[in-house]
Order: sequence, then C-alpha cells, then structure tokens
Amino acid sequence: MNHIMTENHRIVHLDLKGAPPKVEYYEQIFPLFKKFGATGLLLEYEDMFPYKRELAELANPFAYSKEGIAEILELAKNNGLIVIPLVQSFGHFEFVLKHEKFHSLREVPDYPMALCPSNPDSILAVTMMIDQVMDLHSGIKWFHIGADEVYHIGICERCKKRMGTEALTTQQLFFAHIRAVLMHIKKNYPSVIPIMWDDMMRCVELPILLESGLRDLVEPMVWHYLTSFVLPPDWWDRLSRVFPNIWVASAFKGATGSCVYTTNIMYHIDNQMAWLSVIEREKAKFKKIRGVALTGWQRYDHYAVLCELLPHAIPSLAVCLAVLNRGTFNADIHMDVTKQLQFHTTLPLNPFQCHEIPKCNFPGSSIYEGMFELLHLDAVYEDFLHSESRLTWLNDYFVKRNFTNPTHLEAILAQALKIHGNLRQLQAKLQQSLSQIYYVNTVEEWLGVFLNSKVDKMAGLIDDVKNQLKLGGTASRVKYMQLS
Repeated sequence: MNHIMTENHRIVHLDLKGAPPKVEYYEQIFPLFKKFGATGLLLEYEDMFPYKRELAELANPFAYSKEGIAEILELAKNNGLIVIPLVQSFGHFEFVLKHEKFHSLREVPDYPMALCPSNPDSILAVTMMIDQVMDLHSGIKWFHIGADEVYHIGICERCKKRMGTEALTTQQLFFAHIRAVLMHIKKNYPSVIPIMWDDMMRCVELPILLESGLRDLVEPMVWHYLTSFVLPPDWWDRLSRVFPNIWVASAFKGATGSCVYTTNIMYHIDNQMAWLSVIEREKAKFKKIRGVALTGWQRYDHYAVLCELLPHAIPSLAVCLAVLNRGTFNADIHMDVTKQLQFHTTLPLNPFQCHEIPKCNFPGSSIYEGMFELLHLDAVYEDFLHSESRLTWLNDYFVKRNFTNPTHLEAILAQALKIHGNLRQLQAKLQQSLSQIYYVNTVEEWLGVFLNSKVDKMAGLIDDVKNQLKLGGTASRVKYMQLS
C-alpha cells in the first residue's frame, strides 16, 4: 500500500473483552503477524487489564498481570510491532458500569452501556483508567480512547439540566466529554497522540465539528466493515476540513454476525478491496492517512457471546494483510498464504462452500480445523432435528404420551447415536485444543455456547428413543390422545 498511503501502518486489533489468549500464544503469533506485513497492534484490553486500587474490581479473575503485560509488550517490540492501547471512554462501558460501585455513573440507570458525561465522577473514572494503562505503556506514540456507539446520551436529569443551562445539543455534550478526556491526555502525556472512532461524528454538521475543539487533539479512525460503503457522501469532505490526519479501520473477523464461529475470508477480502478504492479516491483531501487497523471483534458487547476465535481467523488476517500490502487480491496471494500456513489443499475462502475439513499447520490450526468440523456437524445435527422421520415418529407430543412406533425408532436411534458420538469426539478434541491457548473460563464458555447443548440435546433424544423402545409400541392411541 505504499503507492496509496502517506504512512503505511497495518495495525492488528486484538479485542480482549472475549477469549483473551494466554500470553504464550502471543509468542507464537506475533512473528506471524510481522511476516504477514503487520506493523502494530491495537490492544483493546477491557477487563483483561490489571486495574488496581479504586479500579481493582474491573479486572476479571483471569486478567493479565503487570508482568504479563510487560511480556506482551516485549514480544511486540521484538517483532517490530508498535502497540496502541485502547480504553473505552464513553460508550461500550459495560465492563465498568455492570459493577454496583459504578452504577451511579450510568446515563440510564437500567442500562450499563454508556456513562453520564455530566457526572463529575465519570471523567475521574475514565482518566484513572487511562493513567493506569499509560503507566504500563511507556514510550507509546498513539492511544485510542474508543468513543464509538454512544447510544444513550442527554437522557438523564443531570444531563438535561446541563444541556439547558449551557445551551448544549447532545452532539455538543458528546464533544464536551471527549474534549475533557483528550485534554487530560494532552496535559499529562504531551507526546502521545489520541485516536478515536469516527462514527459519533458522521452526522454532525461542519460548523459544529469545527467548533468542537477536537482538531488539534485527536486523530479519527474511520471504521467500516461492509463490502460496499454506506457512509454519508460528504463525510470525507467534512472530516478533511477538521482533521488533517486520520486512520481507517477494516475487519478481518467479527463483522459478519454476533454469534458466527467461522470466518468468511472472501467477505473480508471484499472489505479490504472496498477500502483500497475509497482510500485512493479520498487520500488527497488529507495531510496523512496513517494506515489501516484491521479489526478482529471477539464480542459485539460485553454481554454478547463469542464470535470467531482468533486462531480460526489467522488465515483471514494473512490474506487481508496481503491484500492491503499489494493493493489487490489474486491467485498469487491465495497460493502464498496457502503455503505460508501449510494447507494441504488450497485455502478455502468461503467456509460455507467447503465440503472437506481443511488440513493445515500454524499456531492454533487444530482450532481452525475444529470449527470446520463443527460447521459440518451442525448441518447434520440440524438436518436430523428437522428431518421428516424425527418429526413424524419422535415428536415431543407423541413421546410425552408414549405413543411411538419401534419400527421407525430403531433407524432414528442409529442416526442419533452416530451424531452424538461425533459431537462427543469433537467436544473432547476442542476441549484439548482450546485449553492450549485459552484460559478455563473461555474454554467453558465456548463449549457451553456452541457445543455442549447439542451434545446434551442428542443424549436426551437417545434416552427418549431407548425408553420408547422398551414400551414396544403397545400404547393405545385413543387413551393417550385424551391426556391433552
């Protein structure tokens, strides 16, 4: 991308609010990131940072230690990767606002999403978080303050009163809080350049943007994860009138569904290609486009289930970085990544069109393969549950009334035993593979959400069939229909 960008950063986003890897896994994958062409990391710690003192309860039981953070930073440095920490400062504040101690900071008492910008304790909490993260990240050049998707603002009585007294709109209220956060960074860390997501500014008229006071305080990061752009048509013109330097953000995973566990690489290739086109068209409007952050979302919010795990998306990251570096996607890139990750056959770009389990060899490849096994087993499982034979001769209504035909149940049992056995086998395999990379809470959650319920469902159906077979089809239809 040297032919397109003033600067050439390719930053890999690690969303640690879900499935944070053990530190040892970074030792294996950071050299790969560098080999793929990454220049840095955007570390969104959330509750994985070892907060202390007044903030101690924000750290989850498996949070990295101070020494663990130092090791991650050293590994990044050894692989030539800059580090940009990310601390949310307004929205997506669930990991703070879920705690009773911080309930008073909520904009809406019943919702833990956004803090109240008019509560003086809010800016104190945010700046304490920033200070603690800064303490463990000396020498950094950029710091990301989040500030995306602030869905609740100007709602509470305190904010309404302030807006009336100071004649503020909700947009101006947003900027006032962000400006306070940025001024704290400028005053205490003058060599650090803040970054923020752009979405809360997209519909703000130019005069208000110019009056926001953010021009010399922050560099926006414009995010867009679709394959065709739907940003406001004049956004680039307005943005360039206010901010000389910007970043952009694509996605290599976590953008196609909140509970999807397989990565559609082709979708993400199209997203990178769309960005290349937009950058080429809009770059002259800015002094610098710093580079691209490739986001890898792991949860859509603090309460959401996990989406695609990082090891499964390593091939997608490799391809996306190659596309950004070379400015296109072609057969050469496809084959290069296939060889780099030691695929036995060509790397599949769309998991839903792949009928075999791809074999490969890279850190976490057993998890990559396991997701394909689950995808195929899921199809068999769903087909069985909704099959004509199961719905006809093993439906819940008839099972409850012990009204079943053993002639058909034996064939259903054979199918159920096979599916259950395959699910149990995959369960054991993924238990082992996940445990090598993730902490026990992640392993338990992933299996509990995506696999265990299927194993239990099949076990229950097998028990139903066996119990019905013992009855031998002797129940009276009339008698048992009268139970309803």
